[in-house]
Amino acid sequence: MLAHVMESPRQLDPVPAGDEAEIVDGDAATHLEALVFDAALELAFAAVTDAFLIELVGQHLRLSGSIQIGFHRRLSDFFNNHEGLMHLKGVTILRRNGEPTKVTAPSIWVSPEEVTLIGQQAESTVRETPPDMLQEKRTHSLIVVTPGHTLSGDVHLNPEALLAAFIESPSPAWIPMTDVRTRSLADRRVISRYEFALLNRRHIVAATEMQPGMIKGRAVL
Repeated sequence: MLAHVMESPRQLDPVPAGDEAEIVDGDAATHLEALVFDAALELAFAAVTDAFLIELVGQHLRLSGSIQIGFHRRLSDFFNNHEGLMHLKGVTILRRNGEPTKVTAPSIWVSPEEVTLIGQQAESTVRETPPDMLQEKRTHSLIVVTPGHTLSGDVHLNPEALLAAFIESPSPAWIPMTDVRTRSLADRRVISRYEFALLNRRHIVAATEMQPGMIKGRAVL
């Protein structure tokens, strides 16, 4: 931090001749404090702009906050390679229906074992995926039951992949889904929607492919 302060482009204004007597103890410290404060703001801004705004949903948990994914290009890559607790910043505890409460925290660590869904309102990325890494996908619509929710959404698999093999597989631990709609089993009036979400595979109690003729968006049991 000190090195960052010393490299700051801001410069002290020259002291006019004869004004040295006006400088008292604490002036230099006050200026240094201002520089450190500005540097902290720059770092905080960089952290926010390089972070994903997400929502964690579990059987007895719902909160929102931001998380940084480091060198990973996608949120799914980060969580499927992450070990240990999830570290979120700028956290707000939410009610069961998603409304924010007055309970907030600068940061919080959450056990992934208690999280069923990691939701985003938009599948935005902080880094663009190179065109040569994009692959053709086939969309499958699923209905899933978890300990606390029923949900419907789309998974996107390689054209040659079998849906049954994908569902039976133990990996990836977090399944990327789009157009997700959830209903709380504790209160069936609580319905939530996410443009993109990661589903904790370990929380799947039952899953089936949406049958022809079922109305998409109303397929939550």
